[in-house]
Amino acid sequence: MNLPYVNKLLAAADGQRHGFIKLRGCQADHEVRLMSAAGLVDATLNDGKDGSFTSINRLTAAGQTFLRAFKEQPIPDVQAHGLRFALLERRTAHD
Repeated sequence: MNLPYVNKLLAAADGQRHGFIKLRGCQADHEVRLMSAAGLVDATLNDGKDGSFTSINRLTAAGQTFLRAFKEQPIPDVQAHGLRFALLERRTAHD
């Protein structure tokens, strides 16, 4: 699960008047499936049929808790800092 992206999706859905947000793209679909399986959202998932789509219908209590947990402390973007983290982890493991 791409936590920075998930956080952005949750925040975007939470910012909608009714909590509903329709999403496009493979990455969004994949992440919403994971979020739904983890109990963070109630979702409509694209089934591949014409006119089908993926959406976050509402955040669950767990999704709201996730957002609150990272409100003041942003999730580090591992893709942007991944090499640095990997080097620090490797250095720590060899010390």
